[in-house]
Amino acid sequence: MKKLLYPLVICTLLMTAQAQDYEKRPWMSLENRIGLALGIGTVTYLDKNTSPLIYRSKPANVRLFYNLESNTFLFSLDVDFRIGSNQPKYHPNRTLYFREEDYTGKTEDKKFPAGGSFMAGRISLGTYYKIPSTQESTFKVAVGGRISNELFYPQGWTMAGMFNALSFSPEGMVQHRINEHHSLAANLRVPVVAWPARPSYDNTVSAPDKNLVSGFFSNAEWTGVKKFLAPALGLRYDYQFSQRWGAGLQYEANWYSIQTPQPFRGTTQTVLANFYHHF
Repeated sequence: MKKLLYPLVICTLLMTAQAQDYEKRPWMSLENRIGLALGIGTVTYLDKNTSPLIYRSKPANVRLFYNLESNTFLFSLDVDFRIGSNQPKYHPNRTLYFREEDYTGKTEDKKFPAGGSFMAGRISLGTYYKIPSTQESTFKVAVGGRISNELFYPQGWTMAGMFNALSFSPEGMVQHRINEHHSLAANLRVPVVAWPARPSYDNTVSAPDKNLVSGFFSNAEWTGVKKFLAPALGLRYDYQFSQRWGAGLQYEANWYSIQTPQPFRGTTQTVLANFYHHF
């Protein structure tokens, strides 16, 4: 009887220890994932440095993302690319006319459409600290920061809206895990330090003894929220098919206000469908 009792006691103690250890672990697996997101959106902006017209684009969006999570920290890397047409919001068919004169005095009348094409890109790296009290809760809260470099590159006769901005943004995020398959998340960030570059007031990117690229960035300077304000809000729903694969939907909204050399105002809205591999 004792020979049978001893193994049972040992097994019971081992199961109790494993159960206590399990209760101390997160109730769901860590979100280590790599994936692809595809979507569409709208970009609307007014660049008083170049044109009195409000421009709008409806670009397609492709994003590659990588997320790594530990019991204490979160890391994320995103690479975005957007491309689409670009035209005045209220005057989509407007044509620009001008007269050009060469050094001999010969003149020529020319015309161009007010619109053109729109390209934008962004690469960003974020790191966040997970609040310990939320580690075993259905709610996960994390705070941290993100370093981003974003480029707007509209092409056309006016080149309205062109800028590049390197920025650092404090960011907070919260996630609610409904169950092992469904989760909701939201994040908010606001840049506090930025290095924006835009064409000069005369709308050129040239400078003495410099090429076009160096001339464009020669106008850049470090600034704060008074001259560069760009808050961003994100909402996300994820569905985990299995331990390895999942999909979801994202909505993102950005607002831009740049004060140099002349005011720039812009908004972007994007809806993305993402597919990811969990590892």
